[in-house]
Amino acid sequence: MRSSTDSAGGDKLVKVDEQFVVGKVLTVTQPKLNSQLMQSTGMVSNQQLVHVEILEGPLKGSDTVITNEITDNPVFNINVKPGQEVVLSMVTESGGKPEFNIADYHRAPVLSWLLVVFLIAFLIFGGKNGLKSLAGLLISVLLISFVLLPASMAGINPLLTAVFICLCATTSSMLLVAGFSKKAAASIMGTVGGVFIAGIAAQIVIVLAPLTGLSSEEAQILRGSVLSQPPAFYSGLLAAGMLIGALGVIMDVGISVASAVQEVAKTDNNLTAGQLYESGMNVGRDIMGTMTNTLILAYTGSALPLLLLAAQVPSIKLLNLDLVATEIASALSGSLGLVCTIPLTALAAARLMAKKEAKAEEVSGVG
Repeated sequence: MRSSTDSAGGDKLVKVDEQFVVGKVLTVTQPKLNSQLMQSTGMVSNQQLVHVEILEGPLKGSDTVITNEITDNPVFNINVKPGQEVVLSMVTESGGKPEFNIADYHRAPVLSWLLVVFLIAFLIFGGKNGLKSLAGLLISVLLISFVLLPASMAGINPLLTAVFICLCATTSSMLLVAGFSKKAAASIMGTVGGVFIAGIAAQIVIVLAPLTGLSSEEAQILRGSVLSQPPAFYSGLLAAGMLIGALGVIMDVGISVASAVQEVAKTDNNLTAGQLYESGMNVGRDIMGTMTNTLILAYTGSALPLLLLAAQVPSIKLLNLDLVATEIASALSGSLGLVCTIPLTALAAARLMAKKEAKAEEVSGVG
C-alpha cells in the first residue's frame, strides 16, 4: 500500500491510498478511437472496456469495468484478453469509492514456474552440493535484501556495505560448498583478493573518468524522488553494483582453481608448492578465457538496446557517453578481478596443500 496526503484548495487535506491487487479479465470490448484526445493533442489512442474480477484484497470476489487505453506507443500498452490475469491499481481518496486502472500484466505465476523448473534441475543434477549452493545463494540474496538495500536507503556508504556483503557471501558460500577445509580457505583468499582488486579498479575509473552513477534512468528517478543524496553517494552505489555484479563469476573461478589444485595434490603427495601453483595456473588459464567471455557477454546482453542506439553515434562520442563508459568500466573491472583471482587462488592453494616435506625440499633446493 502507498499512502500520501495532498492539499486541495489550500485548506483541505485529501488522503490518497493506493493498493495493488490481482484481477482476472472476464470480457474485453473492441478498441474504439478516442476522437476527443486525437483532436486536442494529436495522439492516437484506442479505448476498450475491460470487465475484471478482483481476485484478492478487501474487494475480493467483486468485479469492475475499467477503461483501458491502447496508444500508438507499445511501451505503455497493456493488451489483455479474457482469462488473463492483470495487476490492478486501486486508488482511494479519503475513504471514497476506489478507482481502478490496469497497472501491468501479472507475471509472477510464469516466473514462479520458471523458478520451480530451475530448482528441480539444480537439485537433480547438483545433488547435495547443489543444495548447499542454493543455501549460499539464499544467503547472498538475504544480505542484499536486508543489509545493502536498507543501509543504502539510510544513506550509509553503499561501497563499504557492498565490500562487507562480498566478504560475508564469499565466506558463507565457500564454507557451505567445501566445508572447513584448505580448499575453502584458498578459494576465500583468492576470491576476496580478486574482489578487492576489482573494487579498487572500479573506484579509480569512477574517480578519474569520471562516472557519476546517474547515467541510468532508474538512478535519476531514485535521486529525484526517493533518495536525495550527494553525488558521491551515487558514485559509491555504482562501484557497489560493479562489485556485486562480478562477485558470482569471481567466486566460481576461485573454487574451480582451488578444487583443481586439491585434486592434483591428492594424486601426488610429493609435489612442491611451486609445482602445485603451476598446475593451478594451467587450469586457471583455461578458465580465464571462458569466464572473462561470460562476464563480458553478460554485460553486453543486458545492454543490447543501448548498443543498437549507440551504433548511430560517432565513436568518439560513443566511448565517452556516461552510460556506455559505465558498462565498459563494469565489465573490465570485473574481468580484471577475475583474472587476478586465478594466481591468487593458485598461490594460496599451493601453499596450503603442499606437504611440509615438499615445502622443505623446495626451500633447500632454492638455497
